[in-house]
Amino acid sequence: MKDKRILYVSSEVVPYLPETEISSMSFEAPRMVNKQGGQIRIFMPRYGNINERRHQLHEVIRLSG
Repeated sequence: MKDKRILYVSSEVVPYLPETEISSMSFEAPRMVNKQGGQIRIFMPRYGNINERRHQLHEVIRLSG
């Protein structure tokens, strides 16, 4: 996985939303890739119940190229 650049898209990720099977997997899978030397970015919808003060979020408005 070294030198791989991966975009991971999920509808939910721990710790931003309550823990479910999908949100846990969406947290652990990218973490394993990162440990193996890959570069990974996680995209998920910005739901209204996510606490922006508690979590560092980066809003993406438009993707290019």
